Amino acid sequence: MFTITDAAVAGWRKARSLVFLVLLTAAMLHNSPRPELTGRGLAVVAVVALAGAAWLVMTATAGPRQQAAIGVCAAAGLALCVLDPRGLAPCYLIAAGTMAAAVLPFAVAAAGTALAAGGLTVVLWAQGSGWTEPLIWAGSLALVLLLGVVRRQREEQARQAKTVAALDERARVAREIHDVLAHSLSALSVQLETAAALLEKHRAADAAVLVERAGQLARDGLTETRRAVGALRGDPVPLGELVAALADGYRTDLAATADVTVSGTPRSLAAEPGLALFRTAQEALTNVRKHAPGSPVAVHLDFQADAVRLTVRNAAPQAPGSAPPGGHGLAGLRERVGLAGGTVTAAPDGDGWRVDARIPG
Repeated sequence: MFTITDAAVAGWRKARSLVFLVLLTAAMLHNSPRPELTGRGLAVVAVVALAGAAWLVMTATAGPRQQAAIGVCAAAGLALCVLDPRGLAPCYLIAAGTMAAAVLPFAVAAAGTALAAGGLTVVLWAQGSGWTEPLIWAGSLALVLLLGVVRRQREEQARQAKTVAALDERARVAREIHDVLAHSLSALSVQLETAAALLEKHRAADAAVLVERAGQLARDGLTETRRAVGALRGDPVPLGELVAALADGYRTDLAATADVTVSGTPRSLAAEPGLALFRTAQEALTNVRKHAPGSPVAVHLDFQADAVRLTVRNAAPQAPGSAPPGGHGLAGLRERVGLAGGTVTAAPDGDGWRVDARIPG
């Protein structure tokens, strides 16, 4: 898909400005009678050259040089109105006004435009142009200012939208990295610490089992990292398979029951809702590991016509003195699920806890 970049737009504007300058310069120097290299005609040629040079500088540079070039271009245009009042000299003021509206603060651009319009009106009226021509040119300058302000506001809004989108994407990447590392590395750390404790007690066989499990967790972490990268790229998420894998891990690690049931017609989900529901199941099972390890877990996926609902329930009370599930983990889930357009709740349910999430998709 072809995308027009800001650099391409800027290049097109510079090229368009250069073409217009060439045409205007040719028209100014080919007016009949043509300016000659003596007297007043020489002054016209010199001022046309000065105005053209200022035009190039204000188009190709930025900062103080550009601001000075805008003033020189406008002054040269006004001088040409005095030297050669045959119709096209005010175009230099239009060009200067266009650039001023694009790069200068509004108050400065408006003051400069008003000054240029007033000077042009006085010069043309003094030369016997009546009021029609001065009003047309003054109105053109005012219109240029207005259009320039509108364009700057539109471009500023576009820049802000890009900034917001970039920050949202950065936050999304940060969430994925946090979730992958928090889940994989914390489990890996527990396995290795336990294996080290067993080795100190000369229980090498038991430690070897845990080391093997740690290796599997590391491999799973790599797989999950690839999956997260794929989701960030927009790949579909096989939610049923991922939730089943989470339940298998819970059963293997804790020798506990973890049932997964599915209703409706299973389907792959788009990256954002699918990953949000997967992270919800992952966080729910992590909370069970922390607060009610070994308790039976029931996971249910309901593929509805216009949404998918995930329910995770552990059927045993929390360990004495443990904190209820929630905190930063649940807050992060609410944020993630909310961004996908869904809702999530976590609350006591009989003798256990229940996490319930529903996302359109």
